Amino acid sequence: MPAVKRLRASTKEWCERNSKPKSLNLTPVARPEPTRWQRPGPMGRNEWANFHSSYQKNVELHKALRLLGGKQKEARKEKVKKLTTEEVKTLRENQDRLTIPKWQRKKHIHPPPKQFPYRPQLSGRKKPSPEPGRPVKKPFVPCCFQHEDLETDFWAKIRFPISRRALTATPSRKICELAEPRQFPPKTHCSWPNSYENHKPKSQKMSPRQWRIHLQRLEFLSKPKPRILPPRMVCCCRRDHQD
Repeated sequence: MPAVKRLRASTKEWCERNSKPKSLNLTPVARPEPTRWQRPGPMGRNEWANFHSSYQKNVELHKALRLLGGKQKEARKEKVKKLTTEEVKTLRENQDRLTIPKWQRKKHIHPPPKQFPYRPQLSGRKKPSPEPGRPVKKPFVPCCFQHEDLETDFWAKIRFPISRRALTATPSRKICELAEPRQFPPKTHCSWPNSYENHKPKSQKMSPRQWRIHLQRLEFLSKPKPRILPPRMVCCCRRDHQD
């Protein structure tokens, strides 16, 4: 006989709960709340007034339909009148007229590219490429050392291969300066004079605006000095003679 399959406690409870028949004790239906026209008891004055106004509208509508002879059919959609050829022509002319800009400008034509008499072809020039064997592979460094002396000895004996170009290259003056140890205090960029008494300051180049103001100043200084004269007095005897 096959072995009886043991069920889990939760599965067994679910089977026992759902294997029973349905109970006949139905839950009572929840009735909706009554509207203002379904409320028990007499209506108030305002409610009667609202009911009367809505009822009068419905009565007038039914009376108008009864006089017209029952419910009328919906009005048919009017047929769209097709435009004639002359009307289409005028519409297209107006459309073309409105699409033309108010201030017309000529279309910009780019000038032809400038032709140079000599145009060398530099396709045969050798492209820059890294030196073969560079960059050098990283040296193998053990993860740990048994003693500090072994570690210092390892780093002291390690060597990196030097490229051929570096052996034949001539360093510039600036690179030689940077290779030297730093000086404290640092080397000054400009040499300072020993005495400031006979030292003439270095002239600086004027900007266009400074030069323009300088010329205006020279023009003003070159003009003669205006003389300030006292106000001229009118003689009484000359006035009498003229009269």
